[in-house]
Amino acid sequence: MMRSTLVAPPSVEPVSVAEAKVQAVIEHDEHDDMVSRLIMAARQEAEQLTGRALITQTWQQRGNPHGGTLELRRWPALEVVSVSDSRGELPTTEWAAQLGESPVVEPVDRFEGLVTVVYKAGYGAEPEDVPAPIRQWILATAASLYEHRERAVAGTITAKHDFLDGLLDTYVVQPV
Repeated sequence: MMRSTLVAPPSVEPVSVAEAKVQAVIEHDEHDDMVSRLIMAARQEAEQLTGRALITQTWQQRGNPHGGTLELRRWPALEVVSVSDSRGELPTTEWAAQLGESPVVEPVDRFEGLVTVVYKAGYGAEPEDVPAPIRQWILATAASLYEHRERAVAGTITAKHDFLDGLLDTYVVQPV
């Protein structure tokens, strides 16, 4: 069983508070902290739904690949920081990495025991690095969360815009 842990979250969000306020038609600064939290929640939901890291972040993945290839869970992988197994940290001559989409770490010979890989994943360090459809989904989701802050509203009929979830469809990681 593989276990992934976020080691260092992204330092910025894919959209700014100013962009989210335009989307939600907010003309004051009173709720900027809330809007910031809603952006973070929307980004985290997009990452959960797609299996991707959107802005550069560092992950640690542990598991026992039984000597073979370890598939990294967060795409796109940008860089492998370190690889270790029961012998300790391995030099780069002992493993190879395939980055980007479908990222993997493979041993030159074999891994021994529990393997730990620390790697960076995301589209890049800047909001503009994130694909536009994902950014738009985050904006629309944050605006919707702002407008409907209560868990439930009695006596209303709501309709979900299926188009919005479709913005993420082409980015969903498909298991190999």
